[in-house]
Amino acid sequence: MKRVIGVLTVLLVLGGLVFAVVNRKPDPKPGSDDVTLTGMVGSEKGAFFDDQQVKDALKARGLVVNTQSAGSWQMGDLKNDNLDFVFPASQQPAEAIKADHNLKSTPTRPFYSPLVIVTYKSTAEVLRQNNLASQDETSHVWKFSMKGFLDGVENKTTWQKLPNPPANEKPGDLVGSIFLTTTNPETSSSGALYLAMVSYLLNANQVIPAPAGVTPQIGDKLQAVISPQGVMKNSTEEPFMDFVSGNGRPLVLAYESQALELVLKKKAPTDMVMLYPDTTVVSDHTIVAFNDKGQRLADALADDPALRELEIKYGFRPSGAAGATAFAAKVQEAQNGNPEARFAFAPDLGVAKVSQATVPTPAVMKQLVDAAKAK
Repeated sequence: MKRVIGVLTVLLVLGGLVFAVVNRKPDPKPGSDDVTLTGMVGSEKGAFFDDQQVKDALKARGLVVNTQSAGSWQMGDLKNDNLDFVFPASQQPAEAIKADHNLKSTPTRPFYSPLVIVTYKSTAEVLRQNNLASQDETSHVWKFSMKGFLDGVENKTTWQKLPNPPANEKPGDLVGSIFLTTTNPETSSSGALYLAMVSYLLNANQVIPAPAGVTPQIGDKLQAVISPQGVMKNSTEEPFMDFVSGNGRPLVLAYESQALELVLKKKAPTDMVMLYPDTTVVSDHTIVAFNDKGQRLADALADDPALRELEIKYGFRPSGAAGATAFAAKVQEAQNGNPEARFAFAPDLGVAKVSQATVPTPAVMKQLVDAAKAK
């Protein structure tokens, strides 16, 4: 009897194995259809491409992406013969790289982000008391007066010379010249876009159309907004993270995406306030594809719903109507239940009465940088 049971047991086991083998789906060849590509990205996008969810979403499109970070304006100077793409933080360096490589295809803008200013709550209050900042009572959006700021630069106004200077007990180093901390415009897109924004305002709210339009007078004023900074960092992430860690200067120019990412991840400093310059510049994160692999990545970042959701997770505004709607919904979700509304974002810059400066051509941008650096 025991022998019969043993035989039956063996038969059942063998039968189960046969069933499993017959019904088993063949293993897909791992990565058989994937393509691996390498590119340079601005430092503000490094964490995005390192995110495992982003890697998985790209792999679902058959893409395995390796990246290295560099300043947007450095990308054209670095050796990129073996790269499949470069992904600077604005259109101007992208167009310059396209021209250098004699590419015919149009670079793709999958997402974008306006420039903002991050500061401390106490500093924002000092700015408001001196008409350099305001906060909308309904939307709670903070705005920074660029005209008031440039007038102060012209008059060499210091924090102590303000009509309502900061009290001694105010935290932060509110001493000396009032300036915005930016990145080096020779290497970094945000620093160069800052010059574009200032030059637009200095030129009666008009873009400078040609290099000759960068007059000595404009050059002097660009030097005046740059020189108080001393040594400037080469990537946007550096001064922003200095600020977040509590070691930064009181007014730091950043991308809206950097601030929103911290808010969405609930990692923003409790005393941080974000202000929109009342005339700002939108940074068009633009990918230049050197080959078909690079173009596949550009297309995926522009039209894949899963990637669009992850772009918003990192604070970027996806291009197109669907991206704008999804971004507005995520911002509203982030702001719900925030009684202080310190991080009031403006999904529609026009509604918030935030003007956008027109960014000049790469040739004019180079002239602006040279003028600001007194070259």
